[in-house]
Amino acid sequence: MILTRQVAIKWLSIWTILLLLLTTCQGGAPTARTAPALLTSPTNYLSGLSSDAILTLRSLEKIDDYPFYSMHYYGSYEYPQIGSTWNGGNDFSCSLFAALGEAGDMLYGRNFDWDFSPALLLFTNPPDGYASVAMVDLTFLGISLDDSRKLIDLPLEERTALLSAPSMPFDGMNEYGLTIGMAAVPDQFINDANLDLSMPTIGSIGIIRQSLDHARDVGEALKIFAQYNIDFRGGPPIHYLLADPSGKAVLIEFYKGEMILLPNEAPWHLATNHLRCIAEGDGGCPRYHTISERLTTVNGQLEPQAAMQLLSEVKQDMTQWSTVYDMTSGDINVAIAGFYDAIYSFHLDRVNP
Repeated sequence: MILTRQVAIKWLSIWTILLLLLTTCQGGAPTARTAPALLTSPTNYLSGLSSDAILTLRSLEKIDDYPFYSMHYYGSYEYPQIGSTWNGGNDFSCSLFAALGEAGDMLYGRNFDWDFSPALLLFTNPPDGYASVAMVDLTFLGISLDDSRKLIDLPLEERTALLSAPSMPFDGMNEYGLTIGMAAVPDQFINDANLDLSMPTIGSIGIIRQSLDHARDVGEALKIFAQYNIDFRGGPPIHYLLADPSGKAVLIEFYKGEMILLPNEAPWHLATNHLRCIAEGDGGCPRYHTISERLTTVNGQLEPQAAMQLLSEVKQDMTQWSTVYDMTSGDINVAIAGFYDAIYSFHLDRVNP
């Protein structure tokens, strides 16, 4: 009996090991994917951050020493609805254009010209909206210039300002190819935004986030703009150039309490830093003249390299970044601080409407 019992225990042990091995082979890999080490890591308890927040902050990658970073935002987010706090810079000379010629991809080019701006290329995919990519000026998140240069070396608890990055998209493109950028206009138009007390108010940058998250094309974005009062407090008044892969583009401006829509009349559109709704000719802006002349010559047909070249021709000493969004393919090319010898390339998966 003792020998039989020992044999039984031995075979029971063997079968137990086999079952464990089978379970590991069949179910172990999915468990590792759906329940990453984050959930059992002490970091969760030390930082007080959610798993999504930790994944977000750990995704930070330094691309250029200027500095320029990329980051993927995981999960949902909230952002301020009213106001946008600017840094007090007085000089601006941004350039925006959409090249919509039929022979090539639909492209959107943008120079962001401002004070020194550590940059972040942010990927978001909110559960209640569309995936998008956008450029963010880190100083608008309250990150000091010193910290901005060493973010990648800071512990997670000292990177938490990055969690508000979705609230500050200065230009971006979503998975349907809708692309939006903004440019400042003179301060004399600060009070010209529409005001309808029956509508909610949203910040001048927050409206870009709303549109990227919830509009598939220019038409849907215009409906979102029409639902809000735009609040320019805390910064200069701005206008917005929107475009999508269908070849539609519109410049949204605010003048004497009205929202003015200026759609493209050719396979291109553009804007710099003056109100087009009251401008004559090129508005006295050499950058506008250069872009307009080039797009007219090529009938709105540019390759991505030519689009970046055009941005280089109108760059300023304060150009912080130059982006070319390919609304057709989902490719994004970025040049930092006016250095066009190093172009950084990224991609956002596109969805065909």
